[in-house]
Amino acid sequence: MHIERSGTSQRSLGLFKLIMITVISVDSIRNIPISAQYGFSLITFYAIAALTFFLPLILITSRFASEYPNTGGSYLWIEAAFGKKMGFVSIWLQWVYQLIWYPTIFAFITTTIAALIHPAWETNNWFILLLSLLLFWLMTGVAAFGIKVTSWVSSIGAIVGTLLPMGFIIVLAVYWLSTHHASATPLNLSGLIPTQSNLLNLGFFANVLFSLLGLEVAAMHAGDVKTPEKTYKRAMSIAGVLILISLVLSSLAMCVVIAPGQIGLLNGLMDAFRVFFNSYDLAWMIPLMGLAIILGSLGIAFSWIIGLARGLQVACEASNLSPRLQSLNRHQMPHFILIIQGIIYSLLVTVFLIFPNVNSSYWLLSALTSQFALAYYVLLFAAAIKLRKQTGSVTTQIVLPILAIITSIIGISVGFLPPSSIPGNGVLKYELLIISGLILFCLPLLFIFKRMRHGVNP
Repeated sequence: MHIERSGTSQRSLGLFKLIMITVISVDSIRNIPISAQYGFSLITFYAIAALTFFLPLILITSRFASEYPNTGGSYLWIEAAFGKKMGFVSIWLQWVYQLIWYPTIFAFITTTIAALIHPAWETNNWFILLLSLLLFWLMTGVAAFGIKVTSWVSSIGAIVGTLLPMGFIIVLAVYWLSTHHASATPLNLSGLIPTQSNLLNLGFFANVLFSLLGLEVAAMHAGDVKTPEKTYKRAMSIAGVLILISLVLSSLAMCVVIAPGQIGLLNGLMDAFRVFFNSYDLAWMIPLMGLAIILGSLGIAFSWIIGLARGLQVACEASNLSPRLQSLNRHQMPHFILIIQGIIYSLLVTVFLIFPNVNSSYWLLSALTSQFALAYYVLLFAAAIKLRKQTGSVTTQIVLPILAIITSIIGISVGFLPPSSIPGNGVLKYELLIISGLILFCLPLLFIFKRMRHGVNP
């Protein structure tokens, strides 16, 4: 049964725009330096993640986006499976993990800007903090103008700022090897087997999974998609292939130029481009590539800022929460939720002042993001099993979702393991902050459910 939600506007998204929104929602060049920490064995880790997590996600998203072609996305699916309360839990988890993720993508953007104008600022906590705040609020202001603006920004960002830089670094790596430069990472079959150092950094596997999350965010705009029953299946398949190939090959390309142990989590991508271009007297191209990376990263952030706000507004409306949380502006955007997002983000981004090391702060936020994200996906895959059809493959409807749930739980578990780059005296602080963050962001749910149970609008 399909229920139209408020906020559904004239259907204006076709196949191309939907593919671009999906690609920009998942395919982040921010993830390349983290994946590259595994060296050549990243192929093995991505193969495991693709088969046990990404493939089930593609199948589930394609199916449900077609069956529930209304604005609201995965909230509607989980609500149909487990009721309104669990539906709200799902959108809360999704909203929270994106709130925690926002500081990481904006930190990536600001360090890239610093690399272009003044490299010494790449590790300046105050520069990262202030510029991250400015950029986020600018994006929030633009997001308030509606889905048509968002779809164009996402399309441009996906092509110019994501696929182009990824494709470029892959081509450069091939040229690097063809001109008899030695690869910084051994490229042989034995390298596919994870080493002891890979296992010490097993916490990075949660981020490998995280780099494949987000297909379902495109379903938040299902009410705006032309012929969603046909368009979503094609869009998810095409986008899925583009995402997986571009992530694996671009991460591997970085390993060709810089040894994994020397790749910075924030500035590794720009370091790789510097090595490439300086080696061939093409330093003038560094700023151009930096601008493309900035554009792509802003497009990613933009897509999530508006997508999750719309999903939360639908959940608030269905749960009859505060009228302010349900309200839309004249562009059919949840302006009040966008403002709340901005305020919480402004508090979260101050984490860069807690750790003196920018990379440590960055990884802490990335790890906490993965915890909430994977918990959400456990719920999503469980919903897929609950809503399975009487007819259909047992493998795709039961076996693959169960496998994805197991993979997600493993990802949550290893997310508590700090990587070797976290100093020994910072491990306790790291663990305490992870646990505190999980508790802090789950507490509001108890308050909301208590108010809902007594029929009071929070």
